Amino acid sequence: MNTTRRGALTRLAATGVAAAALPHAASAVAAGKPAGAATSAPDAEGWRPLFNGRDTSGWTFFQDGVGTQDRDGVVDIHDGMLHLLGPRYRGPAKAGMGYLATDREYENYHLSLEYKWGTRRYEPRTIWKRDSGILYHTPQGKERLWPDCIEYQIMERNTGDALPINHRAIQAISQGGLPAWPEDFPGNTRYAPQVDAGGSLRQWIRADGSFDTLEGWNTVELIAQGDKAAHIVNGRLVTALYGLQQQDPADRTRYIPLTRGRILLQIEAAEILYRNVKIRPL
Repeated sequence: MNTTRRGALTRLAATGVAAAALPHAASAVAAGKPAGAATSAPDAEGWRPLFNGRDTSGWTFFQDGVGTQDRDGVVDIHDGMLHLLGPRYRGPAKAGMGYLATDREYENYHLSLEYKWGTRRYEPRTIWKRDSGILYHTPQGKERLWPDCIEYQIMERNTGDALPINHRAIQAISQGGLPAWPEDFPGNTRYAPQVDAGGSLRQWIRADGSFDTLEGWNTVELIAQGDKAAHIVNGRLVTALYGLQQQDPADRTRYIPLTRGRILLQIEAAEILYRNVKIRPL
């Protein structure tokens, strides 16, 4: 029997949560309410565009040292692509870091997008590896550099790493480069070590393998379902996370379950292009 990519990924994502569970924005669509960029009719596989290819409807902008207005042309949209820190950027050589963020929270979803590196690099990272990322499960609140999140790292030869910031996760047991998914091995309850990075607690969970290309387009996918997540790079599962937790806003020494939040695309001192940013409910 032939297995389609849609069928394979549906089984990959099917981890016991009802298929009818919709992301926050998709629920709003079902109820006839406005829901930002993800409001167009789904295609045959259930995908809706999260970026419409024309403007930043459904997204907000933040740049450290600048604020919530794109003063220096950081964001350029052309040919259906989101182009960050490209040739139209007119700001200082030290480009403030930041992000584009969805204007609402999502949960229980499958996210897919394509990215490609440009050649421009900015201070203070002119000799560093080019770096960006998808920050997910970020709460609503005051915009700031390095918000609470799980980072799906997009970096030369490190794409797929996970970097929880003031959140935490259990790294799946891996057997020879095969992270356990969609269920982890029983008894794996130890959270990855956290490091105090000057006011925030961070983990670094390395991907099992490097499957990104430095030339041309890469496809990255995120499955976020309940309190677990999977990172897929060019069709390979490289990271699986379980027991996602966030610091309790009422008591930052305690942790509580984490299942939802905004989705952010980082602006991080390197030219990068994004296209085909889409999402579907699980």
